[in-house]
Amino acid sequence: MAETNEAKVVLPGLGKKAKIVVGVFVVAAILFLLVLWRGLGSDPTKVPSAFLGQPALSFEVKWLQGQQHLKTPRPEGFGLADFKGRPVILNFWASWCYSCRAEASDFEAFWQRYKDKGLVVAGIAIQDTPDAALQFAHSFGKTYMLGLDAEDGKSAIDYGVTGVPETFFINKDGIVIHKEAGPVSKELLAQYADELLK
Repeated sequence: MAETNEAKVVLPGLGKKAKIVVGVFVVAAILFLLVLWRGLGSDPTKVPSAFLGQPALSFEVKWLQGQQHLKTPRPEGFGLADFKGRPVILNFWASWCYSCRAEASDFEAFWQRYKDKGLVVAGIAIQDTPDAALQFAHSFGKTYMLGLDAEDGKSAIDYGVTGVPETFFINKDGIVIHKEAGPVSKELLAQYADELLK
């Protein structure tokens, strides 16, 4: 009999612990499902950037092409300081990037339309070689400024680039007004060009 009474005393305690564990698990599962549901309903390319509304970071890259688009180009390369007072569309790309092909023609057509309006288009090839990047640029007829990121990828890392293409829209005051992850369209380029040139 004593053994049975001891069992009755111990089991209710275990039952309360089990209820607490199950309750915590249910609450955690509900929270997880809510987060998952919210995530599935959002566009992964529209992740807000910590750079929005902030000054664009300085960068330095080696020339690939486009020295003629600067009044006083530096022989070693170009950086954000070279565009002071001018709006900039800064595109991170790579020759091995399939999505970069999708936007290449739109970028060049956009550049041809806006190059005389004071807008800068600059591309930075990342994780690439000079030969492969230039071959890609020539095959898609790119004529705007292109640079090659350092071997350690400093510019891309500083800008928080997680994949290519990624494009930053920087106003004449050097403030990032938009970041686009993934290929840009001619419509999007025109939309932000109008905003940058206000």
